[in-house]
Amino acid sequence: MHFRCEMSAPWGMAMPPAPVAEFHVIVRGNGWLRIPDRAEPVAIQGGDVIAFLHGGAHGLVDAPDGEERPVGEILEGQSVENFGPVTHGGGGQRASILCGYFEFDRDSLHPLVAALPPFIHLRGTEISELAWLQTALNFMIHETLAAKPGAEAVVGRLAGVLFVLMVRAYLEQSESPPAMLAAIADKQVGAALALMHKDPARAWTLDTLARGAGMSRSALAARFHQLVGDTPIQYLTMWRMQQARKLLRESASSMAAIAERVGYQSEAAFSKAFKKAVGTGPGAYRRERAQ
Repeated sequence: MHFRCEMSAPWGMAMPPAPVAEFHVIVRGNGWLRIPDRAEPVAIQGGDVIAFLHGGAHGLVDAPDGEERPVGEILEGQSVENFGPVTHGGGGQRASILCGYFEFDRDSLHPLVAALPPFIHLRGTEISELAWLQTALNFMIHETLAAKPGAEAVVGRLAGVLFVLMVRAYLEQSESPPAMLAAIADKQVGAALALMHKDPARAWTLDTLARGAGMSRSALAARFHQLVGDTPIQYLTMWRMQQARKLLRESASSMAAIAERVGYQSEAAFSKAFKKAVGTGPGAYRRERAQ
């Protein structure tokens, strides 16, 4: 199901866990994204694209402290035929959002998808530099607005294209080396990567990662280094620092909270690891990015 939402403040929509990968294109306006395991909401604005690749629960609201209504209640009595639009809100500032999904067989989930983070957020300022992705988004928006015969089939195909382009954009913008594509696609190394991506705060060891990947310690160490170029623990540190940089840039969480979320039991240990990896302390990094 793909549909347009025409919101007017105050508005809020709660999306339950889903068996599909859901996405939202913020066509215009501003809002906030709330995710259950995140202490602070994420600002979203026109041009942004959000995807929950593993169907995680989330909420879209007009304000950080806005109230959410279950999407089922909002859709009740409204038609999503020809993409809607679904209307909701109190008549204030407006926002337009295109909602849809990517569907695939989760029982045979490809390691590439399994190893990706549960949540991808591509900002409009980033997408503007990716002409091919912007073209696909514009085409999808146009089809839903025009709602001509055959549009549902076109949008369904475009959703598949959008999924591939979003994953490609995420991988290109991440700091992971190109060889990561082969590593993620490898069943066992991909499984180890998925474990670290899903729960970077866990005290992973080579033993626990090897058990999770169904390999011996030595076999995982050798194959992981062959495909990734680092040891599993070196990669884990890199991934934690990547997540820490994102939190420092995009949230107001305390250093202690960020340290805990990326797997460090003390702020001092986190600060030392961050400075070694990035070249500057987390406080200085945050101040520089805020300027």
